Amino acid sequence: MRILSSLTIALLSITTVSPSLAAGNPTETGNELAISLGFYRYEEPGLMSLQGIKSGFDLRTTKAYPARHTFLRGELRYAGGTVDYNSNSTGSSSGEPDWYFEGRALIGNDWLLKESTVSVYTGFGYRFLFNDGRGITSTGAAGYRRESTYFYLPVGVSFRTGLSSGHEMIGSFEYDHLLSGNQFTKLSDTGLGYSDLSNNQTDGYGMKLRFSYVTAEWSAGPYLHYWNIAESSADPIYRYGVLNGSGVEPYNKTTEIGLELRRPF
Repeated sequence: MRILSSLTIALLSITTVSPSLAAGNPTETGNELAISLGFYRYEEPGLMSLQGIKSGFDLRTTKAYPARHTFLRGELRYAGGTVDYNSNSTGSSSGEPDWYFEGRALIGNDWLLKESTVSVYTGFGYRFLFNDGRGITSTGAAGYRRESTYFYLPVGVSFRTGLSSGHEMIGSFEYDHLLSGNQFTKLSDTGLGYSDLSNNQTDGYGMKLRFSYVTAEWSAGPYLHYWNIAESSADPIYRYGVLNGSGVEPYNKTTEIGLELRRPF
């Protein structure tokens, strides 16, 4: 946490400094719309997994301040589809609706090099995921709905360089530090008299990796999103109003890898 705090302070500090002018191109004011298609996998190692294809839509708006080489950016993302459930203990099911929404507010700074630009940024992120696992699995187990909420601190860097064709290549890496999370599990959906669970999550991180080939009219390339979240705090479980034990959200990992097409407007 101390290392992360120092890095964040350093990034915030450099957004108030104007780097020396050079041949690189600074971030520009504008809007972008993107579509994506990717493979998604959520896993609680040794317990269960969800996987499927997700299609996504992204909206980005950027306000640049060229004199100071800084920028403000807002981003929205929605991705959804259906996933297949598989567990060694409770069987399998298919076609579960599964989607998430993500919103971010960022502040960044450009460093102009001889033929390229390095941009660093930080800010605040929010992610909400919904999974509808209601129904009966192959072994007769009853499913339920789940809602996952993350608040996180993104810290990222991107590298943009020009090509001989006049186009650009952009690569970016981002570390996302989980500030707080909550997992809501609607066990009452099972019809077995159980109370719902609300588990707090305080330990975890994510990463985002992206490469893009950029022209004046469009950009395209692969992306990778990853989350690694530690086991949550315990919450009591009641059955028909009587204490029946406690439940946790297990340690889990989420991986999404795909392709996106982006266009300015």
